[in-house]
Amino acid sequence: MTRFLELLTSLLIVLVLFVVVALVLPDHRSVRHGVETSHPLRQAYDTLNSFKRFADWNPLRQHDPKVEYELSGPERGVGARLDYVSTRREFGSGSWHITESEQDDHIRYTVYNAAYGRNKNHLLRFDQKGRIVEIDWTYSVDYGWSLPGRYAGLYLDRTVGDDVKRSLANISNLLASMPNFDYRNLDVQVRAMPPRNILYVTTTADQNITAIENAMDVALKDIRAVIKTNDLVEAGRPRLITTSFAADKYEFDVAIPVARVDEAPVEDEAAPTEEEEEQADATTDVDSDSALVLQPHEVDLTPPPPLENLRLPDNVRAGQSYGGRVLMAPYRGHPRALSLIRDQLRSYAAAYGEQVQDRPFEEYLTEIADTAAEDARFRVYWPIK
Repeated sequence: MTRFLELLTSLLIVLVLFVVVALVLPDHRSVRHGVETSHPLRQAYDTLNSFKRFADWNPLRQHDPKVEYELSGPERGVGARLDYVSTRREFGSGSWHITESEQDDHIRYTVYNAAYGRNKNHLLRFDQKGRIVEIDWTYSVDYGWSLPGRYAGLYLDRTVGDDVKRSLANISNLLASMPNFDYRNLDVQVRAMPPRNILYVTTTADQNITAIENAMDVALKDIRAVIKTNDLVEAGRPRLITTSFAADKYEFDVAIPVARVDEAPVEDEAAPTEEEEEQADATTDVDSDSALVLQPHEVDLTPPPPLENLRLPDNVRAGQSYGGRVLMAPYRGHPRALSLIRDQLRSYAAAYGEQVQDRPFEEYLTEIADTAAEDARFRVYWPIK
């Protein structure tokens, strides 16, 4: 009996000590780490302002390769949500929510899971310092009167803190794998383009704008001669489709959408309006967030019947253009900048979790031969899956 009382007394003393120590421990904890990147601020922000690339930077999949994710809510910004279910008991299930988002400034993720605490928030702040972007990550949690939680807070830097450091390292590596081009001045939109019958010429030119324009001018004259010979009509803007952009030679197709006179399509529902085309006048002043990813218009992607019995010279071919989802950006200025616009679209696609495919192309909204180079107007496209 005496030993039982001694044991009971010892347990009570331990319990009292446990409570007393817990009461003096903080009821709020935080951990903070950071990383630097030389990639554009907008690209870093856009990459993290949705959950489309969550699996590429969050270490949960490194802990459990079989973890399952489900996205819901808006695709980007406040309201976006990711639910996860892990096969490992220590991770269980939970959800991440974007609860605050200010462009190029900060993003707040609120997390719900079975771990101790409440008000679990990951706050990411972005700071541009010259050519370097600093990403500052702070995790905070409230334990309130949860005494076990207060003890758990003693190890926060070794649990959540280690995952924050892994996340930042993954983000740095992910950004390093992306095309490094600042697209913040592009008015990028996601659209759907219908396939069209086209006449096209495959050609090459030296890597200078004069040679490229001369080759394009010759190709357009040949194509338009074929259009006239075969009683066709132009059913869209002339296109330049890039095949290879090598150091010394540029290989490309020049194409014009065409149709029979009685089959000419109505104006493309997916094409930008005149107002949207005018936005190209101020491309350098447009903030890309004004055109967050849009759902493509309802566009019939059924290929039209191919044109038959055409009389074609050796250099002009008949075919069909790409049909499907595209990134599109209007641009007004010198055509020598088109290669940069294409690279900026690739950079945008990587940040937004889109996969580019096929070949990029431009629609020429003005006739180059009749327009000063600085006033040329284009729509630049890159197909995406």
